[in-house]
This record gives sequence, structure tokens and C-alpha cells, in this order.
Amino acid sequence: MRPILLGMLFVALATPAVAQQPAQAPGVLEQVYACATVGEEAARLRCYDDAVGRLRAAQTSGELVAVDRGQVQQIERESFGFSLPSLPRIFQRTETPGAEPERTESLTAQVSGVRQRNTGIYVITLANGQVWEQTDQLPPRRLRAGDTVEIRRATFGSYLLHYDRGPAVRVRRIE
Repeated sequence: MRPILLGMLFVALATPAVAQQPAQAPGVLEQVYACATVGEEAARLRCYDDAVGRLRAAQTSGELVAVDRGQVQQIERESFGFSLPSLPRIFQRTETPGAEPERTESLTAQVSGVRQRNTGIYVITLANGQVWEQTDQLPPRRLRAGDTVEIRRATFGSYLLHYDRGPAVRVRRIE
């Protein structure tokens, strides 16, 4: 009975440590990296040829998707304002230990439309396709299509829309 309890305790204590480890490179990528350890030149070349063939097949089939830093930054800009907690895990980056991960703090865009709902809440559409709505009681006075706005992260996960002709308005992204 004791060995079973000890085993269960070990699994329970080890599980959080395993869950917190960074994601490993996919198997086909690890196979390419493993070829660097092959000592003999001809064998190393065969290893690379085989591994790259499997890597290409995985990418062609959609099993593996390669995304460069520019694409990651574009996705982060386009998703600005949405709560996507898994996004940093998908685009695992090597950060300096102890440093905060890089994230988009603000967005500057042109307004393509402003409308008021029956409830009195304003909805602001940006030229990039994003749609934001007012979340506080202060209406965005004199805000109109063609204006340039800046939306910044604020406290407690909120966002503030800043523009030249009025006070900042608290907003949230809806599209």
C-alpha cells in the first residue's frame, strides 16, 4: 500500500513541474538538430537529407507551420485588444531570463466609422477592421471618421482610446 501512495505522491508533485517546462521543438525539427551530433561526414549528410525531407513533408502536410518574427508581430498587432492567453505559448520565444516578454502596448489607427447604439454606447470602427466599443459613461465627443486614434493598454486589462479633440475614452475590442 505504501509504495502505491508514494508513487501517487511522486506523480502529483512532478506533474506541475512537467507542465511548467517550455514546449519542446516538434519531433521532425529535433531530428534535424540531432544530425549535428553525427560525427562521420557522409552519415551526417544522409541524416540531414532524411531529416530535411521529413521536415518538408511535415510542413507541406500542415503538421508543422513555420512563422517568422515579423509574422508573429503582425499577429500580435492584429489581435491587440483581445484576450488570447495561449498566444504567447504558440509563439514560444527565447527571452532574456528575468525579462518581461515583448508585447504590443498601443495601436495607432485611423477611424473609418463612429456610430451610437440605441443604448447610448459608441462603437468605433478602425480602418484596419478592428471594432471597439465604449465601456465608460464619457462619450467620445467630436470623434469622427478620418481621425487618428491611439489605443493604449490601461490598468486591469482595460484600454484607453486617445484622440486630439477630446478626453480619453475607455474601450474594449468587440471584433
